[in-house]
Amino acid sequence: MTTQRGPQPIHRPQRRAKAQEIAAYFHQRYGEKVLALGVYGSVARGDDGPYSDIEMHCVLREPGVDESYEWSAGDWKAEVDVISQELLLQQATQLDVDWPITHGAYTHVWVLYDPESFFTKLAQAANSRSKAVFQSIICDVIIGEIYELIGKIRNCFVSQEFSSLPYFTVHLARHAACLVALARRHIYTSSAGLFRESLSLPDLPAGYVALIEAVMQGNLSNPQAILSMADAFWEGIELWAEQRNLIITEGDYPDLPPCQ
Repeated sequence: MTTQRGPQPIHRPQRRAKAQEIAAYFHQRYGEKVLALGVYGSVARGDDGPYSDIEMHCVLREPGVDESYEWSAGDWKAEVDVISQELLLQQATQLDVDWPITHGAYTHVWVLYDPESFFTKLAQAANSRSKAVFQSIICDVIIGEIYELIGKIRNCFVSQEFSSLPYFTVHLARHAACLVALARRHIYTSSAGLFRESLSLPDLPAGYVALIEAVMQGNLSNPQAILSMADAFWEGIELWAEQRNLIITEGDYPDLPPCQ
């Protein structure tokens, strides 16, 4: 019988104890420079599986520090981001296409040490951008990501080369899930559950549910079905954007005002 190598199953209480041991080590290492220590990811949410890793913030008062320590101890893996408070707050305020996936690290933290309530400030920073900025990013997703992927899918039919269709379709679904979450300022619980979770959001574009369910179920072997699904979704996106007064076509010249 072959022994399974790589990550090994660890019970949740053991993993949480490991996290506390790591926090104590970094607290001792940096001493009074430490402002806060906390765990993010699945361990913080309490839904970690037997093979999950440990992800932690070690926030320092000292400016200009941004280091990451990542290691495997054989059976388990851990990552500790050692970072200055102002840099972490700056990261939290950044808004991009992946905001609904990445920013759970700033809004859901298992606090191990935080005498000055820094993690409360961090969560507030993660959702501090204006409606106008969110609208701009939403347009960026539609034009810069979804539009291009629809084009790539259609190109597959022109070339009759279908091997990349599943890849493009999965990426289309991922960007679509980010789009509907950005519209609701919703941060997903985890990247593993974003498709399922996205289906519970209101005001989804026409064609969205069919696209997400096809990807979730792995129904990506029929090229014509994928094309029809992508075309229907793009029609839904155009109507969805129109209903929200989002300008996603700007004429023929690059010096026109940006999407807003």
